[in-house]
Amino acid sequence: MGHYRVEPKKFVTGGEQLVPEGIPRKRSKVSIVGFAPSSCNDVRHVWDDPQMEVWAINQLYVQMPEIANKATRWFQIHHRHTYDAAIRDHKHHDWLAQQKSFPIYMQRKEPDIPNSIAFPKELIIQEFGRYFTNSISWEIALAIYEGFREIHIYGVDMAQDEEYRDQRPSCEYFIGLARGAGIMVYVPEKSDLLHTNWLYPFEDDAPFKIKLRERDQWLGQQSAMLWNQEQSTRDQRMQMIGARDNMRYVEMAWSVCRNELAIKTQKQHGELSLFKEVKEDALPEKSIDHGDKDVGGGS
Repeated sequence: MGHYRVEPKKFVTGGEQLVPEGIPRKRSKVSIVGFAPSSCNDVRHVWDDPQMEVWAINQLYVQMPEIANKATRWFQIHHRHTYDAAIRDHKHHDWLAQQKSFPIYMQRKEPDIPNSIAFPKELIIQEFGRYFTNSISWEIALAIYEGFREIHIYGVDMAQDEEYRDQRPSCEYFIGLARGAGIMVYVPEKSDLLHTNWLYPFEDDAPFKIKLRERDQWLGQQSAMLWNQEQSTRDQRMQMIGARDNMRYVEMAWSVCRNELAIKTQKQHGELSLFKEVKEDALPEKSIDHGDKDVGGGS
């Protein structure tokens, strides 16, 4: 890794399609703008500074349409399949192809995007190493390499989810690198970059830290209590399920017994009826005696 200095190096930016000899850096300041709503709009206060370049990124024009008229460079260094799937704008590639007023840094020059140019990845890696976890870090490194005397960073927090938290150290590393090179780096106070809630270890008893610790302990206790209640409720539920299954077993068993008893009763009743019929059939028939009387008289 080289020695970082403020003086611009012999590095021509931009694309041959705009100016035959490229687009050299002609301004001393640059604003790098991301999506974080906490401070992205603050770039409006500086983008009319004649010494200020404005570097925009990805689909930022959806969130801030007017930045497309203020940007001096655009950065889209993701693979196309990645940004085609982005929820902000599924026609992002078409938008890039329509832009004429600034160079667009991409992984390579895209034939259907006239203003696209290849981002100088290998040149930057040769100078700064490979600690790049996000687009903002690449932009800061490029700004350092080109010798900007001021770097402003707006709309960059990297604090809300796991992906951005993992990206944040690289960004802060290059901010430190820039400041070490004598470059003035401005980060808005409301950004989460370069911030800590207390100074280790001098503020271990800071009220906010104590409050967080107590809150963490209380939440842990509540979580354990609810877990115990959940287990107890689960055990009770399983008991109810067992009792219900047993009740259904008893009901089914009684149904079987009832059916068997009915069949047995019907069978016995049938045997008695058959016996009665057989017995009645075995008895002799009774004759009717009309006597010897001579009907009609005579002697």
